Amino acid sequence: MSDDSRQRWRGRYLDAAHLFVPARLRQDAAVLARAENVVNAALMAATAGPLYALAYWLLGLRLAAVEILACCLVMLMAPPVLRLSGSIALARELFLCALFFNFTWLTWHLGGIGAPTSSWLITAPVVAMFLGGVLSGVCWLAMSCTAASLIWALPAFGRAAAGAPVLDMPLLHLICNLGLYVVVLVFVLLFELTKTEGFVKLQGALATINELAIRDELTGSHNRRFLLGLIEREKERSDRNRRPFCLCLFDIDFFKRINDTYGHAAGDTVLRSFAKAVQGQIRGSDAFGRYGGEEFLLMLPETPAPDAMVLAERVRRVIAELGCRDGGEGAPEISLTVSVGVAEYRPGEAAAQAIARADEALYAAKSLGRNRVQCHDEDEHLPVVSRPEGEGAGCGSAGGSADGPRAAVARLLHGAQCDQLTGLLNRNLLRDRLRHSMDRANRNRRLVALLLLNINRFKEINDELGYEAGDDLLSQAGAAIRCCLRDSDTVARWGGDEFVVLLEDLGFESDAQVVAEKILDRFGLPLSVAGRACFVTLAVGVALYPAADCDLDALLKRADIAMRGAKRWGENSVQVYSGDTVQPQSERLALKNGLREALVQGQLFLEYQPQIDLATRCVVGVEALLRWQHPVYGCVAPSRFIPLAEETGMIVPIGDWALRTACAQNRAWRAAGLPEIKTAVNLSARQLKEPGLPGRVLAILAETGMPAHCLDLEITEGMLIEDLAANCALMSGLRQAGVLVSIDDFGTGYSSLNYLSELPVDILKMDGLFVRRLGAVAGAAAGAGCGRSGARSYAIAEAIVAMAHRLGLDVIAEAVETPEQLADLCAMGCNTAQGYLFARPLPPAELAAMLARQAEPAPLEPA
Repeated sequence: MSDDSRQRWRGRYLDAAHLFVPARLRQDAAVLARAENVVNAALMAATAGPLYALAYWLLGLRLAAVEILACCLVMLMAPPVLRLSGSIALARELFLCALFFNFTWLTWHLGGIGAPTSSWLITAPVVAMFLGGVLSGVCWLAMSCTAASLIWALPAFGRAAAGAPVLDMPLLHLICNLGLYVVVLVFVLLFELTKTEGFVKLQGALATINELAIRDELTGSHNRRFLLGLIEREKERSDRNRRPFCLCLFDIDFFKRINDTYGHAAGDTVLRSFAKAVQGQIRGSDAFGRYGGEEFLLMLPETPAPDAMVLAERVRRVIAELGCRDGGEGAPEISLTVSVGVAEYRPGEAAAQAIARADEALYAAKSLGRNRVQCHDEDEHLPVVSRPEGEGAGCGSAGGSADGPRAAVARLLHGAQCDQLTGLLNRNLLRDRLRHSMDRANRNRRLVALLLLNINRFKEINDELGYEAGDDLLSQAGAAIRCCLRDSDTVARWGGDEFVVLLEDLGFESDAQVVAEKILDRFGLPLSVAGRACFVTLAVGVALYPAADCDLDALLKRADIAMRGAKRWGENSVQVYSGDTVQPQSERLALKNGLREALVQGQLFLEYQPQIDLATRCVVGVEALLRWQHPVYGCVAPSRFIPLAEETGMIVPIGDWALRTACAQNRAWRAAGLPEIKTAVNLSARQLKEPGLPGRVLAILAETGMPAHCLDLEITEGMLIEDLAANCALMSGLRQAGVLVSIDDFGTGYSSLNYLSELPVDILKMDGLFVRRLGAVAGAAAGAGCGRSGARSYAIAEAIVAMAHRLGLDVIAEAVETPEQLADLCAMGCNTAQGYLFARPLPPAELAAMLARQAEPAPLEPA
C-alpha cells in the first residue's frame, strides 16, 4: 500500500473516531489523544470480543461465551457515553470495569488462578495506563493484583473455585495466550496511529510557525532577522575555512515615486515581482531576503567579488526587462530598474561592517546615476561590467579598459564624494544620504538625528598656529568624531569648521544627546597640533526627524539653529531643536566636563556647619559641605554636581580631596588653640565601592596629623544596605582605628531595627524630614487635625531617639530651624543638632571665630 493510501485510510479512521469525541475535547491535543484512545479500546473490544466468544462456544464453554459478549456490549457503550456526557473519565471507567469483570469472572469459573485467562488480568492496568495515565494504571494494577490474590486465597477459606472444564486445556491456553498477544498488539497499533497523527499535526503547526518566523509576509522571501542570522553563520564558516562570500544590497530605483504615482497596492506588486524575479536567478544555496522597505539583501556563499558582480549584473538586466502591472490588461505597465552594491566579506570583520560596505557601494551606484552594479572600492579584482547599448553612459563599455570602472569609482569617491582635507564625506553626498535616511525613517517609523558640530574659536587656532595647523586640527577632529560613532552612522565635513553627524535607527530622542555627550567627552582630551597640546571645545546642535513640516533643508536649518543656541550657552554645550525654539540648556554637560578642571584649578571649596550639643549649647563638631564656585554658573549646589561626579568617577578624587582638606582644617583649628571638635565628612556610594578605602582614610589622617576620634564618616543607610556584609567589615576596620561612623538621613531609607542592630556605627543622624514636622503640638488649639498630626510627628521622632539610645548611639538632628523644634528635641533627649537656627554653613575663618567665642563663660544660644 502506498503512503498516500495509508494516509487516506488513517484519515478516514480518525474522522470516524472523532464522531464520538465532542468538539470541546478536540481543542487540546493531549485531551483529544485520551478521547481517541477510549474509542480505540472500544474498537478492540468490538473486533476481538465476538471472536473469543465464538472460540469459547465451540469449545463448549457457552456460559463463558455469553459473558464475554455481555461485557463486550458494555465496553462498546464507552464511545456513546463519551459523546453524550463529554466525560473521558466516565467512559474510560465504564470500559475498564467491564474489562476487569470479564477476565476476573472467566478466571474464577475456568479453574481459579491456574485458569488460562488469569494472565489476562494484566490487560486492565495496561489499558488504564493508555487511557488515563500513570495514576489510573497504578489504581487498576492494584485491583488486578487484589483480584488475583483473592482467587488464589479463597479456596483456603472453603470457597473453592469452579472446577476446570473437561476439554483440551492446552488448546485453551494456546488460544488465550495468542489472543492476549493479538489484542495488545492491535491496541498498541491503534494507539500509535492516533499518536502519530498528533505528531504530524504538531509538526505541521511548527513548520507553519517557523515559516512565519523566517519569511517576509509580503514577498515570501527571508525576513531581515532570519537573513542576518544566516549571514552570521556564513561568517563563522568563512572564518574557519577562509572561503569568501559576498553580499549584494539591492535598492529599487524611485520606489517612492511608484508608490506616489500608482498607489501602495502597486508598490506591493512591484516588491513581490522583484523578489520573484531575483529568486529565479540565484542558486539554492544563496540566501535572499527583504532588508527593509524597497531594499533587499542577497548573500552568496563561497563566492568572490568578481562572480558576485556577474550575478548582480544578470539580475539587474532581468529587472530592467521586467514589467509589472497592478490589475488587468488595461492597467499601466510599471518599468523597474535597480541599483546594486556589492561587498566581499573580509575574514575577521563583523557582519555589520560587510553590510555597511555593501551599503556604501549602493550609495555609489545611486550617485553614479542608478540602474547599475557597483562593487565597494576597497574590494579587489573588480571585473569589467559593461552595460547594454542604450542604457546610457556608465562604468565603461564592453571595449573599455579593465581599469575604467575602477578609475571612475576612484574619481567619484575621492573627488565628488569626499572632502579632500579630512577624507570624510562632503556635503553633496551627505545630502543624498540624508534624503535616503529620511525616506527610510518614514517607512520604518524610526528616528533619525542630525548633529551639527562647530569647533569653538577655530579662527584663533588658525591665527596663532597657522593654516597648516588648522588643517591638521580639522583632520584630527574628523577622525575623533568618527571614532565615537557606530559603523552604520555617517559623518561628513559640512564646511569650514563644521561637521555633520547622521544617526539612523534611533530608539529614543535621548539617544542623540547621549552620542553628542560621548563626542564632547572625547574632546575633553587635548589634540596634538604643531607640537602643542590643543584643547578643543564644540557646540552641538541636534535636530530630529520625523517631525512636523520638516523636509531635508528644514532639518538642516533646525540643526543650525540649535547649534547657534548651543554657542550662546558656552563651550561644550548641546542643544536640541524643539518647535520654534531651542530647549534650555540644563548645564549638565558643561558641569560634567568641568569637574576635572574644577578640582585642578581650585574651584572647589568646603564650608562647615556647626553641630551643637543640646545639653551645653557648645559646638562639638562640624559637617564639611562641598561647594563649587563655577566661573560661568556661579556657586553650584552639591545636588547639581555630585551625581555627575558619581557618574564620571570623579567623585573618588574629589572625595579624597574633601577628606584631606577637612582633616587638615581640623588640625589647623586645633593648632590655633581652639577647642577640639570632630569633623563629619560624607562618603559617596562610589567611594564605598572603591578598593582600599580604609587604607586611604588612615593615610590621610596620618598625613594631616588629625586624631582618628575627631573624624566622623557619614554614610546613608541605603548605601550601607546595598552590600551589608562588605560594608560592615569596612566600617568595623575604621572603628577599630578610632574613626567614628554615622548613619546619615536616617528614616528616609530602610529604617529597620534588623540591620541597625548589626551595623558597626556610633551616631544616628535624624533626617530633616522628621525635624521639620516638630514644634506643631503647641498649635493644637488652632485645630484638632493639626494637633493630632503634630503629636504623631513628635511620637515618631521620640521613638527614633529612644531606639538609638537603647542601641548605644548618639543622635544628631538635622535642619533645625525654629525654637519650637529645638524645644521638642531637647524634651525627647536628642544629643546634638545642626541647622539654620544655630548657623548656616560657614567658611573656616568664621567657624574659627565661633569656636573662639566658646571660651567665654556664656554658652552659645540660638540666633
